[in-house]
Amino acid sequence: MVSVVTAVGVGFIVLVHTAIAAFGARFFRVTLKTRWGSVVYTALLIPVVYAATTLVLGAAGLGAGAFDDVGQLIVVTWAFPFFLGWSIDLFWVPAPEELEDLPDYPSE
Repeated sequence: MVSVVTAVGVGFIVLVHTAIAAFGARFFRVTLKTRWGSVVYTALLIPVVYAATTLVLGAAGLGAGAFDDVGQLIVVTWAFPFFLGWSIDLFWVPAPEELEDLPDYPSE
């Protein structure tokens, strides 16, 4: 049985990873010129950030012993927040083309 503290720790990890995915996807959509560029960067770089945050939050003891299977751990703390954060950016936040006051990033 999972304790309340462990469940809160897992919830915090899911919340942090969802925010990372939403902000990361938004950053890549705003700064990159092509649609596929933002998709590729989001799909490849967000999991790298997840690895770092999982190590830091796991070392802090959050969510320790909550999952018996590695597959459950990956789905709950990585896959679910990744797709939730990405969908928040795609479906609930206005597209970069609809915004007027975006900074001009230098192009190469």
